[in-house]
Amino acid sequence: MKNNLFTDYTPNFGGTPVLYGLVAAFSTALISILVTTLLLGWTSIAEARLSSITYVLNMVAVVVGSMLAARHAGTKGWYYGALTGLCYAVLITLLGLLMVSGPLFNLNNLFQTILMGLIGAFGGMIGVNLRK
Repeated sequence: MKNNLFTDYTPNFGGTPVLYGLVAAFSTALISILVTTLLLGWTSIAEARLSSITYVLNMVAVVVGSMLAARHAGTKGWYYGALTGLCYAVLITLLGLLMVSGPLFNLNNLFQTILMGLIGAFGGMIGVNLRK
């Protein structure tokens, strides 16, 4: 009888590529937020557009992070990209809950989480093919 370890039965969520992608996504988000802050201070861009700008910057960060995660993994780009996007969305939601008082979770957060997972899967498919 073969002696199986407990780790043989646990799911593998791909730790290293997802962490690599999350670091890349948060780095991209931080740099883009700093650039946006400078642009808002030095130009006449209305602050009313800040919500949509932030939404787009988060999506760009997910694409960059998922592409790099899938490239780092080498296989299953959609899987690692989607995991990176979903983890990023959950972490952003948790950070937002620390800063804003209000409902814990709403339909907008659910939509954003699903959208980031799908965009992450798309970015992962592109990223895994950039390895060649």
